[in-house]
Amino acid sequence: MIKQVSVIFFLLISITTFSQKTLSDYSYVVVPDQFGFLEGKDKYQLNSLTKYLFNKYGFNAFLNSEVPNIKRCDGLYADLEEDNSFFRTKLTIILKDCNGNVVYTGGEGNSKFKEYRRAYQDATRKAFESVERLNVQQRDIELAETTETEVAINATTNTNTNTSTKVVETVKKQKPSVKNTSVRNLPEQKFLNYTKGTKSLLLRKTNQGYSVYEESAEAENGLVLTGTITVTNSEVKFKSTEGQTFDVYFDEDQNLSLFKGEEVVLYKLVR
Repeated sequence: MIKQVSVIFFLLISITTFSQKTLSDYSYVVVPDQFGFLEGKDKYQLNSLTKYLFNKYGFNAFLNSEVPNIKRCDGLYADLEEDNSFFRTKLTIILKDCNGNVVYTGGEGNSKFKEYRRAYQDATRKAFESVERLNVQQRDIELAETTETEVAINATTNTNTNTSTKVVETVKKQKPSVKNTSVRNLPEQKFLNYTKGTKSLLLRKTNQGYSVYEESAEAENGLVLTGTITVTNSEVKFKSTEGQTFDVYFDEDQNLSLFKGEEVVLYKLVR
């Protein structure tokens, strides 16, 4: 009897301890580059959108291909689960810890749209409504320490052909600050061309970021200024000439995504 009581007490303590750890106690979340129910990396910009929404709602989010040198068990690992019916697209957000344990299952987001891109993006945004209500504010990211060993060999030859070897070991600590991964993927070219369907954009690099022009047959030189992209250490923003502001994301292939309200607009880099 005493043994049974001890076991029950231990289980209660374990459950209480686990329940006390919130999503804010983790320092980041990793979003896969490709979801299992879709073919192709960042299909329909769903992975970029998921990362964007996590950042919007208090997380420090990275795509899997962009994760810096950080402690693995300080983070969470996200996934979207699909449960489609004939008439609806249904998605649920799952978060796991570094051991594969599910620590959060979100509410279901569903969409009636028939077009795949619109349906998946709509369902994802609705799935994040339950995440928004959590009011998560993840703690600061602590980058893992890296050890760099520098070996200097001073060989001196004498009558006994003695060789002296000097080994110097230094430990360098990385600063606990992580730039927005979109900032890391910024194109360096002076001029860049992007297309989406029949629409073409020209980006001209400036000291602050980029000037954005759109092809127009009505313009004297064939181009009209539509806005500017500004870059800081933590974010990339597009501001239109009409005063609208949108988040900007450059992926690792330097393709450009604009987050316009409920829509993610992807422009492909012309190489």
